[in-house]
Parts: sequence; structure tokens; C-alpha cells
Amino acid sequence: MLFTDPHEVFDAVQDTLGRKWHLRIVYQLLENGPMGFSELKSAIAGVSSKMLSESLTRLEDDGLVDRAVVSDQPVRVNYSLTEQGRALEPVVSALVEWGSEYGPEPEEE
Repeated sequence: MLFTDPHEVFDAVQDTLGRKWHLRIVYQLLENGPMGFSELKSAIAGVSSKMLSESLTRLEDDGLVDRAVVSDQPVRVNYSLTEQGRALEPVVSALVEWGSEYGPEPEEE
């Protein structure tokens, strides 16, 4: 930690994981393993196809998600976490635990 600038680290982490859908995607892939686009879309409430596609592309570019074509006719793609993406498991677990314990109370309808 002595040679790391926390401000640079926070900026880099926020740029990658601070986007609305990114942690939700990582969470789903951690929980369920490889998933197709439609499976992910169904599992993440409120995400549009456009935003899911953009988010997956960004996570792939950042080295957290791997995209594999599993069939050509019809085209079927599975998304999975890379080693770097799987390394987020303790972070995601800690965020979920912290949010459950200290986050805002769910609003009643």
C-alpha cells in the first residue's frame, strides 16, 4: 500500500465498477456462472438490451468478462468472468453484506 496512490486506485475502480449495471452483471455471473445475453437480461431487473450490451462490452474491454460464441446457427453467446472478474468475489460479497446491514431500509409500498 505504500507505493499505491489511493486516489488513482479509487478513480480506476469507480470508472470500471461505478457504472450502474456493472456490479449487477458481475454479481449474476459470480452467482450463476456463464450466462447467455437473454439469461442475464432476465436476471437483472430494469436493464435495457442496449445498456446490457454496452455494459458487457465495457466489462469485456476492461478484462473482467469473457465472451464466447457457443453456436453459429442461431448465434448464441455466453458471458463468463475472467480470472480478474472472479477476483471481485470477496469485494462483491462484502458490498452485499455491508448493504444488507447498513444500507437504507427498503421502502414499503
